[in-house]
Amino acid sequence: MAEIPELQPLFPLPSVVLYPKVLLPLHVFEPRYRLMMDEVLKGDQTLCMALLKPGWEADYYGSPPVHEVGCVGRVVQHQLLPDGRYNVTLHGERKVVVEGFERETPYRVARVRPAAEDRAWAKSADAEPQVAAALSLFRRIHETQGAAIEMAQVLGAPMDPEAILNTIAAHLNVEPAVKQRLLEMDRTEERFRAVFRYLKDSARTQDVIDRVRHLYPEDRRQN
Repeated sequence: MAEIPELQPLFPLPSVVLYPKVLLPLHVFEPRYRLMMDEVLKGDQTLCMALLKPGWEADYYGSPPVHEVGCVGRVVQHQLLPDGRYNVTLHGERKVVVEGFERETPYRVARVRPAAEDRAWAKSADAEPQVAAALSLFRRIHETQGAAIEMAQVLGAPMDPEAILNTIAAHLNVEPAVKQRLLEMDRTEERFRAVFRYLKDSARTQDVIDRVRHLYPEDRRQN
């Protein structure tokens, strides 16, 4: 993995959490972040994604607080649109801690350091069958949702257990704050167990819905 520069342009969003080894499509339209992308593409093509803290609405166009743990992503694909907006795809490179800011305008440049993370689970013999079970549950729960389609496309290429786990976490139908807590976990095994618990709970709920679905036909005239 390439070294991540200590100074990173900051792209804070209210509902997006980037994980290491995950692909993230973005649409960049604000003038300050268009400028940021211009400069990112001229440099090492990395930036730091961070989730905005609650209450961000009061100072969105200023510098609202962000969570300290974020993820540096590298631009792997970009398209400059005629009006100056960008379509960008990031690849999560490394979880980081935001230690402060080198500058605040026109966009923030953050000082970051790598966040420690225990990846022992991802390298263990148990990881592959466990993450395969999680992926099977995920696809079953999301079989009619767009996330499943995105997931199938992302997982078309070989991915290691950590990449699959983090991609599942990124596509869970949960609040951004939950995804942030998953990112902040110090051990990949802890993240896996939390994700798997959520998937099992969701699968049980889906089973109940499926068993009683015939009692509530979509066509009310059948009642």
